[in-house]
Amino acid sequence: MNIPQLSIKNHQFTLTAFAFLLVMGVASFFNMPRREDPALDIPNVLVIAVYPGATPEDIESQVVDVLEESINELDDLKEIQTTIRDGVAIMEVEFIFGVDTDEKFDEVQRQVNQSRNEMPEGLFQLDVKKMSTNTVTIMQIGLISGTADYALLKSEAERLKREIEKVGGVRKVDVEAYPEQEVRIALNPVTMSEMGISLDDVERAIQSNNANIPGGAVKVSNRLFNVKTSGQYTGLDQIRNTVVGAYQGKVIYLKNIASVFFGFEDERWTARYNGEQAVYINVQQKDGYNIYSVTDPIKEKLSRANLAGDIRLAYIFDQSEGVTERVAGFLGNLIQGILLVGAIIFLVLGIRSASLVMLAIPFSILIGLWAVDQSGFALQQMSIAGLVVALGLLVDNSIAILENIERFLSQGYSREQAAIRGTQQLIAPIASATLTTILAFIPIVMMPDTTGAFIKALPTTVIATLTASFIVAVTLTPYLASLILKEGKNGDSRKTTPLFRRLTRFVEGPYRNALQWALDHKGLTISAAVLSLVGALALFPLVGVAFFPKAEKPQFRITVQLPNGNNLDATDQAVQYVESILDTIPDVRYYAANVGHGNPRIYYNVASENYSNTFGEVFVVLKEYDIDRFYGLLDQLRHTFRDYPNARIDVREFVQGPPSEAPVAIKIYGPELDKLQSYAREVENIVRSTHGAINVDNPIRSNSTDIYFRTNRDKAMMLGVPTHVVDKTIRSFVNGSAIGKFRDKDGEDYNMVMRFDYEEKFRLEDFDKISVQSVSGRFIPLKHLTDVEFAQAPSRITHLDSERTATILSDLEKGYTLDEVINAIDGQLQQMDWEDGYSYIYKGDLESRNESFGGMGIASLMALLLILGVLIIQFRSFSQPLIIFTALPLAIIGSVLALLATGINFSFTAFIGLTSLIGIAINNSIVLVDFANEMRREGASVAEAARQAGEVRFIPIVMTTLTTILGLLPLTLMGGSLWAPMGWTIIGGLLTSTTFVLLLVPILYILFTKENTAAEQA
Repeated sequence: MNIPQLSIKNHQFTLTAFAFLLVMGVASFFNMPRREDPALDIPNVLVIAVYPGATPEDIESQVVDVLEESINELDDLKEIQTTIRDGVAIMEVEFIFGVDTDEKFDEVQRQVNQSRNEMPEGLFQLDVKKMSTNTVTIMQIGLISGTADYALLKSEAERLKREIEKVGGVRKVDVEAYPEQEVRIALNPVTMSEMGISLDDVERAIQSNNANIPGGAVKVSNRLFNVKTSGQYTGLDQIRNTVVGAYQGKVIYLKNIASVFFGFEDERWTARYNGEQAVYINVQQKDGYNIYSVTDPIKEKLSRANLAGDIRLAYIFDQSEGVTERVAGFLGNLIQGILLVGAIIFLVLGIRSASLVMLAIPFSILIGLWAVDQSGFALQQMSIAGLVVALGLLVDNSIAILENIERFLSQGYSREQAAIRGTQQLIAPIASATLTTILAFIPIVMMPDTTGAFIKALPTTVIATLTASFIVAVTLTPYLASLILKEGKNGDSRKTTPLFRRLTRFVEGPYRNALQWALDHKGLTISAAVLSLVGALALFPLVGVAFFPKAEKPQFRITVQLPNGNNLDATDQAVQYVESILDTIPDVRYYAANVGHGNPRIYYNVASENYSNTFGEVFVVLKEYDIDRFYGLLDQLRHTFRDYPNARIDVREFVQGPPSEAPVAIKIYGPELDKLQSYAREVENIVRSTHGAINVDNPIRSNSTDIYFRTNRDKAMMLGVPTHVVDKTIRSFVNGSAIGKFRDKDGEDYNMVMRFDYEEKFRLEDFDKISVQSVSGRFIPLKHLTDVEFAQAPSRITHLDSERTATILSDLEKGYTLDEVINAIDGQLQQMDWEDGYSYIYKGDLESRNESFGGMGIASLMALLLILGVLIIQFRSFSQPLIIFTALPLAIIGSVLALLATGINFSFTAFIGLTSLIGIAINNSIVLVDFANEMRREGASVAEAARQAGEVRFIPIVMTTLTTILGLLPLTLMGGSLWAPMGWTIIGGLLTSTTFVLLLVPILYILFTKENTAAEQA
């Protein structure tokens, strides 16, 4: 089928089809969802169990072991990590990537529900949550006041929440960082004992009087009436007047033994904005929505909000600002690349031909964007980077087509015939070249892990755009060429450009002489290439290997961790110290402090720390990002916080890439907690003394000191006091017990919490006031049944796949690679005396990198084999594809040298660049070998065909190399540390492969091509 002839003869259809594709592309560009980072559908599920007052060992035996046993029955499990602290257990269930996340979530939910009957009675919360980057908070809004109480702040936040929920595209709105209001029933234990009223008496009385029991319905004549009963409490006075028993013949009301009032639960999470009390409103976005269509209406609604008192509103985090900056930066790189590519094309080809080539860029990009949009990808850094990578490649097809059309024009063909013949002659080799490039990216799309999903939009965009460029080159370009290019021998306008003439003189002079010298010294030339490759590989260790770089944002986190056993007040004191330091730094725009909880999840790979009395976090935003000042400030803060007593204060940057526990994560296995703790301390000291390791964390460094009530079981049984009554009484005194719900006139629900009354500052002597009721009705003082003592206990227990572990975490200091730090640590760990049953493994970035690089290695091998298969079919030879493949090791030389010269580590994106080179670099070799074969079919000798191929194809090869390099240059120089490794890998590889290919491929063609090969292929 003659495709160019069809497109020209049916140009009305051609123009209509491209007009449609152009409109769809423009519509996709404006309507595509915009994100800052890729959406990751991670097959991870969180199980959170809250058991107030329980020790880690209690939660381990009563909750975690039961849940782990149940969840282990599921298929496709990768690992289960569990962290157990006082009163809470967090279990992260990770499945093999690629499974149905919704199905696995349902399976975990089902297993957890089946285990609920085996859970202890005091379990307060057992939730199952799905992990996804789509649940990231896109807006963190603070309501700030210096005078308003939590009740007013929450009321205003709830009012704004209802308005925000009306905006289309909003998935969820949470109001957080405040204590819940509750109905407090503060019992007087002394009065209760005197009047003979037990806890169970009070609980039964309140629950029976607060029951809402439907009365049914009655028929009266022809009418049916619903019967309403008195129902639940409607006011606090009703609760106070509840009869709870009798004493000396008189009725005892609740108000006689307790105070009933509205109060707040114990503070678990407090927040401040620039030092002032704050409550957060956190907004999540639904999938498939443009972030601006969500955030803009929210801002408009909030701008009209009238807040009570001195309450102010502040945007602590707004992801749309980051999207604007990120997308604008990438689009700027794309436009700069287009201008650079356009400049070189106009300088070489002239106005007419260059105009046709440049027309391919917007058409290919917009058609490609439409395909990317239909594939479900958003406009974010990966998809735009894919456009930049494809930019220099997509003009290659049109350049080759136009050059061939002009060659036919110079031979006297009409514009239409030249367009048809010139295009039809190159369809097969251009299709082959495009296919080989695409095949290099297809395996990256198929990478079956989190990193593959993170990067997937890039190869998808490249494939879609290159496919579009091929369609444009073989349909629209020949039609437009038949209208615009000049006929006759003077039609080759390129020869009138000064740059083209200079390139021609270079080919006829220096290049011809260099090629002749190389052909005369084949062994020396090949040896030089081999030695260059060996030298580059020898230098590779100096480059260093990394995984993903820092995020390069004007934002960072400061985490505060106190030793176990400290309360929220002590943590707050340390956080206030951090705030006082930040107040003195002019570069700080604002900060949000969190005490008892992590900042809401605003970054896709950083999870929010759950409730902990010993944890605090400050989210800091700077006025601008300057890399030198940024890292100078971080070093200054780390030095300042290093000597703070009784707390570890770490300064942490945001990092690119899929979620990871930490760059350095060492898991120590072992059955006994004491020995695990001992090993963990020893490993911690090793890591802490290693250069390049910062923010070293050992969560089980120290034990917590707990108050133990040792019940004398024999005495309790003799006096008729069940042990569970003692435990329940102690729990009610310390934490309180939720015994029901109170609904006010506005329909708001509040927990009714029964709790013994004690002063704000708890004293151990307060327990002496408590008595417990025996089965005979007598009240026995608690101190007669229990002994109170202080004892140390594990503060945290961690599991990995149901085995006890200890974890040592560390970040990397700027300038150090992961391998440098790991190798230094591992040398010392291997010298430790490890007992039987105790061992260690590396997780974190090392594990993720090994998995990802292994996947990229398989992807590269697949790409090589697929491309080799295409070349064997095209050339019907084994030797010629191998000649073509020599471009790959030659490209490695430049890639290594470029990374070494720029001081950039070989990261995951550099590996993508190397894989991309498989398809990009060999195209030059394909062009040379294909042209040489054409010369052979026309009767030239092997040596003459090799020389002509080098000279005739020199300018097209140099042009396609320059367009690729110039298209990538803005992204490489200004795209940050994520894209610089990929850009320099491709640029350096293209420079050396192009240089060597123009000299080495003719030599190899002569050495491995028989005189009759081309004739046989013909």
